[in-house]
Amino acid sequence: MTTPLLPQLNHIGLTVHSIADTIAFYRQITTVEIYEEPVHISGDGVGQIIRVEKPDYHSCMARIGQRNFELIEHHSSKGRHLLASHSDVCGIHLAFMVEDIEGVFQRVKALGIDPTTPEPYTAHELGGYKAFFFRDLNGVQVEIGQVH
Repeated sequence: MTTPLLPQLNHIGLTVHSIADTIAFYRQITTVEIYEEPVHISGDGVGQIIRVEKPDYHSCMARIGQRNFELIEHHSSKGRHLLASHSDVCGIHLAFMVEDIEGVFQRVKALGIDPTTPEPYTAHELGGYKAFFFRDLNGVQVEIGQVH
């Protein structure tokens, strides 16, 4: 068997409005470990790699469970709001599996987060998978699911 060209996914990068606010938001609903504190990144070398003239941003490496995330807060190139092109729903999203979806749904609402799904819904065509969605403070969809 041949060795795969890309044997392992290292991290998923998310652009955010504020690293501090994003970490605080997710710490209300899950365990977030910061394994590389936010660092300021700029310079021509970085600009050549990411193809941005005069980049100016902070980057922070975080972990939720076994998944690594890079949170990127731009200062000079603020970009635009996230515009998903395929179907929007279920396009770019983070998914969490839980054991008590009803309890998590109530906790999310108690935190003032407005779910985009009115209540957890069971999809029998998916083997009884139960889920709901909400958007985080950056507009990223978050899926909460439970397998029965």
